[in-house]
Amino acid sequence: MLWCLPVFPVLAIVVAVISTNAWLFPDVEQRARLAEGWPVAGALWFRVVLGYVGSLACLGFSTAFGVLYAREIRFIRAVRRRAAVAAASRGASAPGRPRISAAQRASFAAVLQSDRIPRVMVVSPRGIGRSVMAAAYLRALDGAAFIVEARGVAPQEGPVSPVVQRDVIVVMGMDKAPVEIEQAPAKVMAAPVRAADLIVRIGCPDSFPVPRGTPVLDWDVPDPIGADLLAVLTIRDDLKGRVEQLATDLGLDRTSLALRDRTIPRQRATVAAGRASIAYPLLTDDVAEWFATAEARLLVEIADAPFTAASVNGRGRFAPGLTMPWLASVGAAETALQAELRWRAVTDTEQARAEESLARVVEWLEGAGVLRPLSPEQRDALRASGTAQRDHDHPFDQWPRGLAGEYPAMAEMRFSEEDRRSWEVVPAAALRVYPDLATQWAGEVV
Repeated sequence: MLWCLPVFPVLAIVVAVISTNAWLFPDVEQRARLAEGWPVAGALWFRVVLGYVGSLACLGFSTAFGVLYAREIRFIRAVRRRAAVAAASRGASAPGRPRISAAQRASFAAVLQSDRIPRVMVVSPRGIGRSVMAAAYLRALDGAAFIVEARGVAPQEGPVSPVVQRDVIVVMGMDKAPVEIEQAPAKVMAAPVRAADLIVRIGCPDSFPVPRGTPVLDWDVPDPIGADLLAVLTIRDDLKGRVEQLATDLGLDRTSLALRDRTIPRQRATVAAGRASIAYPLLTDDVAEWFATAEARLLVEIADAPFTAASVNGRGRFAPGLTMPWLASVGAAETALQAELRWRAVTDTEQARAEESLARVVEWLEGAGVLRPLSPEQRDALRASGTAQRDHDHPFDQWPRGLAGEYPAMAEMRFSEEDRRSWEVVPAAALRVYPDLATQWAGEVV
């Protein structure tokens, strides 16, 4: 791209010379056009003016490109100088966990409260170990709150082999915070540094200049690349603790990276979870621990109740013989809850408590009038309709043979059970208990 720099000034000079020549020394044809008067002469003058404007645009573009190029060159030279100084004084910095200052916290909080999404840059020397691990934990903490990017001071060219990052990939996968593999590490450049609202440098203190006022944290963490698996596990836990401490210092809503406290990727939730307008039931500690989780899973089904009913009643020739009211499947909520518990790697005892919590949520909402049992006729009609629709969509003769055929059979059993465990949702009572559902049911007839 550097060849573009002299091209535009030369082009600007050529265009300016041609326009000037047409203006001061017109040829025979141009003199004839000028003699004809307006608008023929005006068209010639317009071409002359347009040529000057084009030459000025070329000069402006080349000037802007040259300024940006000069700034990047200065930034790269500063990075190299600081890297040399850091290499000469390596080992002088004392380990620890620097804390973000109150002024820096206030600056980052102001960005969080604005319409702009803040950017966090995590930098390590090569950009393939510590920076990608810390960035993965920041995304797992709250990937929607800010944009996180990992970069290296002197990264390698081209994609990184998974063999080089093997232990990093393994330990981060074990903790449900996967890192991207076979990616070319990004290099620290001046423009991304200026755009960052928070910079975390890991193992490369003072390695590149940072604009005044941008919060910077320098973490002293060993390099996991090339270390044994036990050392990589220790480094992962150290980075995990530092990210949690950073989240606390920044005042984020989520500060824990424990599997129980994380948001599961691509998991649906509702705004009404945990915000009932009536009193919650008295619970023992073991059940209360999972009550909110079970309530959130069931509320997803309740929020979808009008759309589920519309889908069931709109099955055409497979529709139930009876018009179905708004439906919420407790069985589907239990399936989603079990999938969440497996992701969070809870024990069998905790899983039993969570399932008991779901039963208590159903009992509580039934008592509040939000849920109402379907009649036997409605339940049978719903199951028959669901089975007929699934048989049409996935005929038995198209099922795989052998052991693979067990999967669609098991799925059919699960769907049939979820239909059997469906409840009627009473809209007025649901809105009384969860007023926030009105935003999700906007436009629906309640």
